[in-house]
Amino acid sequence: MAMPTDTTIDYQTNTILKEFKEFDDTKAGVKGLVDSGIEKIPEFFIQPQELLPKSSEVASPSLQVPIIDLEAIHKDAGSYNQIVQELKQASESWGFFQLVNHNVSKDLLDEVIKGIKEFNEGSKDVKEKLYSRDIKKKVSFASNLSLYQMSAANWRDTLNCLFDDNLDPTEIPEVCRDAFMKYREGLLHVAETLYELLSAALGLPSDHISGMNCANTQIFVAHYYPPCPEPELTLGTSAHTDPSFVTFLLQDSLGGLQILHDDHWVDVTPIPGALVVNIGDLLQLASNDKFKSTKHRVLASSRGPRISLATFFVPVFDKKKPFGPIKELLSDKNPPLYKEVLATDYLKSYVSKGLNSSELSYFKL
Repeated sequence: MAMPTDTTIDYQTNTILKEFKEFDDTKAGVKGLVDSGIEKIPEFFIQPQELLPKSSEVASPSLQVPIIDLEAIHKDAGSYNQIVQELKQASESWGFFQLVNHNVSKDLLDEVIKGIKEFNEGSKDVKEKLYSRDIKKKVSFASNLSLYQMSAANWRDTLNCLFDDNLDPTEIPEVCRDAFMKYREGLLHVAETLYELLSAALGLPSDHISGMNCANTQIFVAHYYPPCPEPELTLGTSAHTDPSFVTFLLQDSLGGLQILHDDHWVDVTPIPGALVVNIGDLLQLASNDKFKSTKHRVLASSRGPRISLATFFVPVFDKKKPFGPIKELLSDKNPPLYKEVLATDYLKSYVSKGLNSSELSYFKL
């Protein structure tokens, strides 16, 4: 068999980039392809064979992501300590857990999912006006933010909203604006509780993580996964870790999210009213590897659309404060494993390389 030459590789790369650009220029996303009536997916969505799901790598359905129930958090000291221990074990061993009885109403969660669906299935003009790959924009719509850094595209479209002190809420599409604002308000209260529990799980004062100001900005990443005619050939989202401190995920009832645990992919079965929470890269770095940022992916499906909203809690981007392992956790027996990094630099590095890479290793000492 003849080996590919540099000329062949350059031709293939240029062809893929040309196909990416033609797709991107439609500003219609994956849903636009589905609406056109395609029966086969474009070649640039076909994932390399080694990245596609294999039945031998999927865990038994009996293996489930831990569930953390906050209902008894204020009952007594014993109940509180039990929740802290469960959270500690989940953060160390899994890096993922499902949070229930968190006080964000199911009605509001359903309203958020409905708003995302209506945005994607509504006015094409609204989506075209928002279509952009500029990560500096507060609100944008695109298919595959890292499209031009990927070997194959993912089967999804995404609405992004950056919540910081400078966001004008009227930039958010009207159809989901009110739900997003209410959801964010509720999520901030849940996050405060979670920071307190995570601090305790690390053996730190309860206000330590909140005092770090390391999760004061939120990025809403609202994914819309249309039904796929050939789901066995592609992925909804490639395997990756999150460049966040923590991530909250609201998912609909369709399923498809999997996490890598003990070298097997475990389904994150949807629980009505639950929020999926995962440890991000920046918390693994801050905890000096005490907590685990875990790879996860989303399968493509012939059913759909699947809808989800990931909320990345990240440090304020415009502060020039380096981010590194928490000094109170360090000692001669537990020296720092990472160098300090600016959150902006970490995120830029992450986006520039695409989803299939993990950035933590580049900042190891």
